[in-house]
This record gives sequence, structure tokens and C-alpha cells, in this order.
Amino acid sequence: MKLKTAMAVLLLAVLQAGVSVPAHADAGIPWNSLSQDEQRLLYKHRKNWANKSPAEQQQLLNGARQYLQLPPEKQQAVQRKRDQYRRMSPEEREELRRKYSRQKK
Repeated sequence: MKLKTAMAVLLLAVLQAGVSVPAHADAGIPWNSLSQDEQRLLYKHRKNWANKSPAEQQQLLNGARQYLQLPPEKQQAVQRKRDQYRRMSPEEREELRRKYSRQKK
């Protein structure tokens, strides 16, 4: 079960990394330009959004947009996996990272 959790978390990271950054990202993305749903998903980043690099802003926004495109049942599955990951101890998370790293090679 823990491996499935890691795979879900890592799948989101891989999806985010595979999306190209548009040219306008050089100037940064104003928080107010995000949709209400995007702001809801990225809420924890609101206070330091302007301090993030344009590339980091775009990566976060890409992830939010991909999540929003998922069907509701897939969104719920991602939420469950993320909640499971959050409940893991730091040691369990590190072990999960090691397993993923070994599988990736």
C-alpha cells in the first residue's frame, strides 16, 4: 500500500516536470491571474507566491491544472494517497523515496 502512495505522489511530480514552461513565465505569474480553483489548490503558497521563481510558480500551476483536469474519482484517489503520505513518518517517507529511486534506475 505504501508503494502505491509513493507512486501517486511521484506521478504528480513527473507530470509536473514534463510540462513545458511558456515564455510569459519569465515575468512571474500574478496570484490574481489564477482562477479560483487554482488559488484554492495553491492556497498554502499564497503568502510567498510573489517570492517564488517564475519557473517554480509555473510548475505549481501546471500541477494544479493537471489535477483539476482529472475526473472526480481520480482527484479523490490522489487526495487519499496524499493523506496517506502525510501520515507517514519521516523514516517511512525516506524509505519510499529510496524504493522509488531504485525503481527509476
